[in-house]
Amino acid sequence: MRHLVLALGLILSSCATPPPVAVPRGPIALAVAQRGWHTEIGVPETALTGPLATLGPARLHRHYLLIGYGARYYFTGHHSAGTAVAALLPGPAAINLSAFDDLAADPARKIIWLHVSQSDIDHMLAFIWQSLPRAGAATPPVIASFNNASMFYAAQPDYNMFYNCNNWAVDALRAAGLPFSNTGLHYASDVQAQAGRIAAAQEP
Repeated sequence: MRHLVLALGLILSSCATPPPVAVPRGPIALAVAQRGWHTEIGVPETALTGPLATLGPARLHRHYLLIGYGARYYFTGHHSAGTAVAALLPGPAAINLSAFDDLAADPARKIIWLHVSQSDIDHMLAFIWQSLPRAGAATPPVIASFNNASMFYAAQPDYNMFYNCNNWAVDALRAAGLPFSNTGLHYASDVQAQAGRIAAAQEP
């Protein structure tokens, strides 16, 4: 099944539109992080604003908050053949917030740095906050936690094979004004390839 997903991803990602030749460069370095087939976004602690900055891991005031989206049961550690297959179908999603002092400490994590403004970050954080349903509560409830530095929250929209962690990450980056294309994206490598082109376009 995974091979079918990867094949579909290759076909659809071939339609992706490359970013423009020139991209404005802001003063704040934002991390586009790939770990395996998963994409996450690293936001500097000094740039965290709004209600997202009040949630558990963000209150630790470590140097970076790493933010990712995924299939709820698989993402929160319930790994099995059943949950992996279920992730291909529409189902509940989760957002993970993890606090780190050094994102590069994990050699398995590949990072491309993009440079944005505080206003860009604020728009992205607003998008992420809207991805956290609160059902009338002031803050979203924690649905799983491995320690104070890594917590999971219920997320919307639902996760499926056509809208996965990489598509959501691209939508968040687009909310920051970065010219990513989300057409057919399924691979973390697709996101990294676009991030690399944007980083090159931001060079002085």
